[in-house]
Amino acid sequence: MKQEYKNDLAVSWEKVLSNEEDILNFFKRLELDNYKDVKIISKNFSEDGRLIALIEAHNGNDTYKIIIDATSGIPTWEQFINVTYDDGNDSDVKIILYGKNYDDQSFNLPAGGLYDISNLVRRNNKYGVRTYLVKGIDYNSTGQKILNSCVVEENPEHVDVDANVNFPSKLDVQKAEFWIGYYLPHWCAEPYEDDEDIEELEPGYSLSDGLSTKAFWNDEGLFIELRGELNSSIIEWIWANKKQLFQEVYPDCSIELKSLNDKPSAISIKIVDIPIGELIKMGSRNKWEYGELVYDEEHKFVEVAEKAIDDYREANIESKTSSMA
Repeated sequence: MKQEYKNDLAVSWEKVLSNEEDILNFFKRLELDNYKDVKIISKNFSEDGRLIALIEAHNGNDTYKIIIDATSGIPTWEQFINVTYDDGNDSDVKIILYGKNYDDQSFNLPAGGLYDISNLVRRNNKYGVRTYLVKGIDYNSTGQKILNSCVVEENPEHVDVDANVNFPSKLDVQKAEFWIGYYLPHWCAEPYEDDEDIEELEPGYSLSDGLSTKAFWNDEGLFIELRGELNSSIIEWIWANKKQLFQEVYPDCSIELKSLNDKPSAISIKIVDIPIGELIKMGSRNKWEYGELVYDEEHKFVEVAEKAIDDYREANIESKTSSMA
């Protein structure tokens, strides 16, 4: 980060949590009055202009570490990942502080919004990871950021800790960020619920004749597959008779027949030769573009698959007609 930009950020944030007294007053708004003797360990800024503060505080004889990740915009997946797995990994209390619930220009910004991040914070609290989501950043008349009246959207007391749930890995959340944050909005789809399995969010279509599609991104790249039911003969027929339909639409892509228990189970096409680890490190603009690409390629793939299924049905009808003649 260039020093000039860093200096500008420091000026823009200088009226927010600028000293220990400000932090104590902020804690009171969150009903964290039990934390005393606060000390600012560090204050840094992210590349996208967020304020990240690490605080040390005492509750009785115990010392606690608290992280505050603040933005003037919408709450983001990046904030959640940072307080949970990165800068705030070893913190006792995690606070995401933000300014707006949603943004009409979200396709130009990091993925997030009140609904998604509320669900993530609620999940954290179900795991016993004490996390707060607080709306409170505003601007004064000179354009400087200020801490306004605070609305606590989520806190640990809103849910019960569930000892039976598994805490997701950072990679699981980063994958979910792409599918929920950068892919689903192209559908204008309903956001995910906090009780959904965050590890099973890859999209797909249910087609006729027991077939379905599945898009997934792994260490080898982005794949879309046409899958059949166990012991179904349709996949084998399409591969033998209509593989060229897929080859014509995807001339530069690797196309493979996959098997399960020595029987054809799926036609798999590698769409993008970029590992998932590289995708999750990209900036928000690139992620939005790849989210749109998946959306477009899915529709294209389904059109080809449905044409192949129609041809299969027609061939079956002709075969039955011939056998009856």
